[in-house]
Amino acid sequence: MKNFNKALVSISLLFITVSSVHAQTSNIENCNDRYNNLTYDYFYNKNSRVSVNVKRVIASDPKCSAKTLKILTQDNDVAVWLSAEENLKNQ
Repeated sequence: MKNFNKALVSISLLFITVSSVHAQTSNIENCNDRYNNLTYDYFYNKNSRVSVNVKRVIASDPKCSAKTLKILTQDNDVAVWLSAEENLKNQ
């Protein structure tokens, strides 16, 4: 019974370790792709309701995708395009 408990603990620890490594690897793979699905039309379509504050938050997010940051560098708001440009430099 004692050996069974040791084996069970070992298997549990192995499972936890593998799960942890997998979660960390997934986070690395998804790095810098946040907001990647946003398009130019989403921000600048005549019917767009994206506020300047929302664009500032997105532009300053270090995990924002380069594609979205390039779109935001064209914004009329100085804070938005400066944040987007700075964020692009740091990627």
